[in-house]
Amino acid sequence: MFVNPKQFVYFDPNVAAGNPIDAASVAGTPCASSLDYGGTDPNVSAASVPFDSNFNPVSDSSGNNAFCILNRLTAGQAGADGVADGFVDPVRVYKAVEFEVNKSFSKNWQLRANHRIAKLYGNYEGLFRNDNGQSDPNITSLFDFTEGNFNLLGQQFASGVLNSDVRHTVNGFFSYTFGNHRIKGLTLGTALRYQTGFPINNLHAHPAYGNSGELPFCVDDTVNCASARGALGRTNSFGSVDLSVRYPVRLSEKLTLSFLGDFFNVTNNRSLLNVNQLHQTTVGIPNADFLKPAGFIRNNLDSYQRPFHARFGLKLQF
Repeated sequence: MFVNPKQFVYFDPNVAAGNPIDAASVAGTPCASSLDYGGTDPNVSAASVPFDSNFNPVSDSSGNNAFCILNRLTAGQAGADGVADGFVDPVRVYKAVEFEVNKSFSKNWQLRANHRIAKLYGNYEGLFRNDNGQSDPNITSLFDFTEGNFNLLGQQFASGVLNSDVRHTVNGFFSYTFGNHRIKGLTLGTALRYQTGFPINNLHAHPAYGNSGELPFCVDDTVNCASARGALGRTNSFGSVDLSVRYPVRLSEKLTLSFLGDFFNVTNNRSLLNVNQLHQTTVGIPNADFLKPAGFIRNNLDSYQRPFHARFGLKLQF
């Protein structure tokens, strides 16, 4: 066990700590032999009513609308207890196939091109959460709680397309260098890029923490769909065409001055890249900016594609 200065504890619940044992019940009725109901066992908690991210009480499939902890005093203590931790296995599967066409520089020109078809699938993004920007390596909230009996965590543990999934990515790079005397050394190049959009999630607030952008739900704000990940479709596909110019002027035998010019997004595409996926600002409070252009960076992209811009320079070689 290791405790860092912020008092986070790292351990395997199967072998290093006692797991809580819960039991479903009906609100207002005794829960086993809890002292709160006149019983004799201080290890049994009183019945608690669970609330979802909309602050509504919920019931399980058997009609129970409350739960209690049967080992309130021993849960969390160090040492193996033989009780399964109840967590599903984290899943992150990336599959891709890529096609390439390459021509090394000869006869004044060269070419590099590729097309990648990929799928990123699972219930665990990794050490950084792209969907809500939680940059806490190893201590994100993804596996703080088990699934439970009341579906309070939406489809957080259900596998689906992860939010940085990109199905198609196409790149092309081409350059030509002129060899005649008048414009000898002039190099023109172009870069083309195209990719499909990212999944859009319906992210509710966490019922325990109140944090926004935590739990994926279906389009109708339930868990009644095959997978809530990407339930709201995808962001726009986007692409760009860039141009580059290089022209060297030889000033002497050992001195060369090169004029440089780079032109980015020459077609001035302004595609919307990111939308706000936070359905709520906190538990029970809707977010007025939901599905509007995102006000934060996600998947390393701004809200909109950057418009046409250029860069010029000089390079002196000696």
